[in-house]
Amino acid sequence: MNKKNQNQKNIKKPIYITLISISIALAIFIFFLPAVFSTTAGTNFLINKIEKKSNAKVEIESFHLTWFGPQRIKDLSYKDPNIDLDVDSITSNMSLLSFYKSVKTYKKIKLFSNTEIDNLNVVIHYPNKPHANFNNVNASIKADLKGINSIEISGRTTENNISGNFTASIHFEGDKIQSTINAKNIPIIGIDQLLFSASPKYQNILSQILGSSLDLHIESTLDNLKGPINIDIKSTNATANLNLFYEKDKITLTKSATIVLNLAPINPGFANNITYLASQKNSPIITRISNNGFSYPLSPFKTQNLKVGHMSIDLNKLIISNTGAIRTMTKLAKLRSSNVVNMWFTNVNIQIDNGMLLSDRMDFLIDEAVHLCSWGKIDLNNKALKMNLGITADTLYSVFGIENLPDDYVIKIPIKGTFENPKIDASKATAKIIALSALQQSSGIGSIIGGLVTKFQKDQDIPPAKRPFPWEGKVRRRAPARSDNIFDFFK
Repeated sequence: MNKKNQNQKNIKKPIYITLISISIALAIFIFFLPAVFSTTAGTNFLINKIEKKSNAKVEIESFHLTWFGPQRIKDLSYKDPNIDLDVDSITSNMSLLSFYKSVKTYKKIKLFSNTEIDNLNVVIHYPNKPHANFNNVNASIKADLKGINSIEISGRTTENNISGNFTASIHFEGDKIQSTINAKNIPIIGIDQLLFSASPKYQNILSQILGSSLDLHIESTLDNLKGPINIDIKSTNATANLNLFYEKDKITLTKSATIVLNLAPINPGFANNITYLASQKNSPIITRISNNGFSYPLSPFKTQNLKVGHMSIDLNKLIISNTGAIRTMTKLAKLRSSNVVNMWFTNVNIQIDNGMLLSDRMDFLIDEAVHLCSWGKIDLNNKALKMNLGITADTLYSVFGIENLPDDYVIKIPIKGTFENPKIDASKATAKIIALSALQQSSGIGSIIGGLVTKFQKDQDIPPAKRPFPWEGKVRRRAPARSDNIFDFFK
């Protein structure tokens, strides 16, 4: 029996030895795994992972990897169809496992610890767009076991031979976050392409509205994710000063805000039936937002939670393409056919609550000849229009020759459809105009116009105009149109 047990022990010894040997070998392999990845073969393996994910060409001179950090990359070059990137070195104290996960999901790289980026250069070159260059970018992220302590970023930019620069400084102290961002002559086309690369419809929206370059200053102090954020913006086309307060994933205003925009000629992709839009010379769009009752939800953004107690917009003078709803109005008034029309606006007051935008009356003059107005509601949740277009008494006189109407007389036309595709139902208005015009010619309407207005169902819910109109005394009133047959107007 003892001999049998002894033989069994002799058999088990090689098994123990084998298992221990395998464990030691595996431990040695794991210990030296970072060194394996740091070899040319390991570097090529990681490069292949990046290239498969990004449709890009990647070159790296060397990796230096360790299990617990730091990880070092030297002379990294990345090129895809729209972005060229090169950097002298990246050093980070993230673990190797975290680093590998970052490589697998390169679009969401997580730098968990101290990171230094030395001389990063990026060129953004989307088809048929100017190149935007971000040069000599240096970044420093400092952290300890509790988390990130500070982030420092600086760099230069160039676009169309215009040079700019930027710095960002963010410091963390317990629950307190202090931030300062300064930027000078930043190419907006580069910001556009980075933010909206996956949304072609909006890819040029910022550069079209704000212009080619941007100066920016941001100061923020958040204590327990609550505090002021002050933003000064000055771009080629716009200026704004915003005094915000952030709390519980929403932004409010501590002071009323004014935004001034000189709109350069644009083709606004957000409006299907407008192909050209521009401010006339020295006629900026001025938006004033009251701090009372203003609340903008951030995370998540829900239209029904957006609140604007009072906002005033003065569109001033615009040049707009003679298309869509504008074309419907110019055809109704028999204006000359042209690609664009000049429009002059009164200011409009707006409120937004529970997803509904309420607009008071805005009067406007088309090509110094046709005076119309609009008012109503827009359901922002589904972009549905519940608006009205009004044909005023002076336009009924100057275009259709209908005299002696009360100054406040307006024919109301419903506007339905959506913001992108408004639809004007002019049939009822056309019938009213034809009837009034026919009676004017056949019955001496001037002497009994009051009764006829009542007969033709004068609308009682027309909001009052804001007098005086900005064009009063500045535009010669057009002589009333004459025609042998009033129905010629509606052919």
